[in-house]
Amino acid sequence: MILDMHAHHEPRMLGTREMVRKLDAAGVARVVLIPTMLDPLPRTPEGALRLLRVLLQRDWGRPLAEVAHRATLGSRGTLRLGWRRYAIDAQPDNASVAQAVQAHPDRFWGWIFLNPRGPSEPLEELERWRHVPGMVGVKLHPHWHDYRTSALHPILGRCEQLRLPVLVHLGFGRRGDYVELAARFPKLRLIAAHAGFPHFQRLWAHRARAPNLHVDLSSPYLDEALVRAAVAAMGPERCLYGTDAPYGFHEPDGSYDYAAIRGWVERLPVTEAGRARVLSENFLELVDGVRR
Repeated sequence: MILDMHAHHEPRMLGTREMVRKLDAAGVARVVLIPTMLDPLPRTPEGALRLLRVLLQRDWGRPLAEVAHRATLGSRGTLRLGWRRYAIDAQPDNASVAQAVQAHPDRFWGWIFLNPRGPSEPLEELERWRHVPGMVGVKLHPHWHDYRTSALHPILGRCEQLRLPVLVHLGFGRRGDYVELAARFPKLRLIAAHAGFPHFQRLWAHRARAPNLHVDLSSPYLDEALVRAAVAAMGPERCLYGTDAPYGFHEPDGSYDYAAIRGWVERLPVTEAGRARVLSENFLELVDGVRR
């Protein structure tokens, strides 16, 4: 079984019918959808992504990457790319994902997107959606919603009680304090998105001290070499297959290539049992007791 635990519900780029067709063609059984938080973004040139990977893996480069990131965040919750500004949705639309999950219960599950600095009270938003069958965990984004991870304590405490997995796109500095989060909530099922971006090796080195910490292998933020390094450091039992669809990895006709990251996983130098853990079994264990 192949399960994509990190994809975005963005029908302006990839509608649910087209996604199901691509899932069938790629042999992906199920996707866990995230509510969109931005209008569709332009493709990031591979050269810029390659430079970002280099900066984030070097002590001298990380401050430069953080400065570049801060420069993209505009006032009033906007992302600045070139001459354009994209509004960052302070409370992404969980209803749209719940509807997709209910329309295709055999193909989709959903993440509940919360923001401790958003217009909705996050614990009320959690209670509103966690009872919907197929809503299996919580998504957080301190990187673009721009808050310190200490603001997440009430949310994470409740998720720990409920045994809900949490997928977090970490930020820099106090917006990505994975050490504190993993230690304060030792029973929390914590997943750092994009192989622990923007921390990578620093986060992987914390593996032995945080048995509740996992990483997913999604996104064009990564390349095959980074994925191999993450799996070697974290072990296949702590890594989860995801794609970040529909962002990055386009086929020649411009449509989404659902097989790209799966190829990275299939070529990993691990056992078949380890590969099966990455492709689905690890995530199924994390949502055990939550699925309905």
